[in-house]
Amino acid sequence: MSRRRLLGASLGGAGAALLGLSGCGSASGSISAGTDHLTIWYWNGSLSAKLLATSARGVPGARGLKVKGASIAGDYRGKLRTVMAARAYVPDLACLNSPIGDYFPDESEFVDLKDLGADAVEDEYLAWKWKSCVSPSGRMIGFPLDAGPTALYYRRDLFEQAGLPTEPEEVAEATSTWEKYLQVGKTLKAKAPSHPYLVSQIAYVFRMALYQSPKQFVDADNRFIGDQEHVKRAWDLAVETYRQGLSARALDGTPDFNSALSGGRIGTINNAVWYIGGLKDTAPRTSGKWRLTTMPDGPANYGGSYVGITRYCRDPEGAFAFLKWMLGPANQLKSYQEMSLFPTTPAVYSQPAMREPDPFFGGQIPVDVFGPAAKKAPVIFFSAYENTANTPVYQELTNVETLGKNPDKAWRDAMNAAERALAQRGVS
Repeated sequence: MSRRRLLGASLGGAGAALLGLSGCGSASGSISAGTDHLTIWYWNGSLSAKLLATSARGVPGARGLKVKGASIAGDYRGKLRTVMAARAYVPDLACLNSPIGDYFPDESEFVDLKDLGADAVEDEYLAWKWKSCVSPSGRMIGFPLDAGPTALYYRRDLFEQAGLPTEPEEVAEATSTWEKYLQVGKTLKAKAPSHPYLVSQIAYVFRMALYQSPKQFVDADNRFIGDQEHVKRAWDLAVETYRQGLSARALDGTPDFNSALSGGRIGTINNAVWYIGGLKDTAPRTSGKWRLTTMPDGPANYGGSYVGITRYCRDPEGAFAFLKWMLGPANQLKSYQEMSLFPTTPAVYSQPAMREPDPFFGGQIPVDVFGPAAKKAPVIFFSAYENTANTPVYQELTNVETLGKNPDKAWRDAMNAAERALAQRGVS
């Protein structure tokens, strides 16, 4: 079977497909067996093309080592799982998207980076990001790539029209808790002439409030904890946002959302640093009207990626030398300049390249908000079953917001659906 056909195999059809694939790989299983280089899989936008071009010619400081990138389109996660299950055409290194906990059940497929001396560079990276790479059994299966610290984006002009505080420090104080944030939203909607909504949809309130907790839906012992207070509080905040009429009920990426954002119908956004690009693309005419400040109740992290070395790699030491070069502080700074990948190496936050004023935010320096947020984000454990558990909850929040479903019934239905789905996967 050709590599092209292999990559086209869907995860859904893996059962039959993998039986056919298991006997057609190279002896080692690595996609680069018999070549003069190692191969790293990545998705578009996750790694610097300039740095990959350098490593393809030769990794600086690692004589004779070449690492070539292979951009994988489509269902990246499914394709990676497929080649690993087949033990054929497996990349030597692979980018791993958040949450990395999805890969913990397959931890033996990756080299433990502690065995390669990873501890020697731990102090260069965000502590919570580093800890998130370690599985419950203690194996470090990923290396920190980028982070997604969060902030409160707000429209300064709308706040001024409503008689609210306008400067970042003042707004941070006025919205220091989620409850105070909702009070600000009521004033914003009542007094600004265009009566803007506080949020685009209540799911963002739920997501960000939950990401401020170190606990999510399933703990490290594979027990369901989604019915506990940390989830219920996030749910109640989202529902209260709905009850007070502060949501525009506009789903991301829809024409209604784009129109609301461009037209000043949405006054604030709680999102990660990587949303800066999306906001600029969606609402370019609002340039200069936005500001950034600390998110209600403090920072969190949303998104960010890792790189792992697979057990099929013939040169794990060389692969780790590549990681230390590619994801070291100097090249994380270059990746930020080239692609806005937010570094996981906090020492570079004070570098001039990261301290350029941004006209879109009225000349504010974004790292002044996102840098402290990155340093203070909580350590979160994401189970491999997180999506199984949270999908019914997000669906029921949508039912509340768009269909007017009774929130109490929606909560019960969400919990029942989550527990049923988890039970089918062996989670109690």
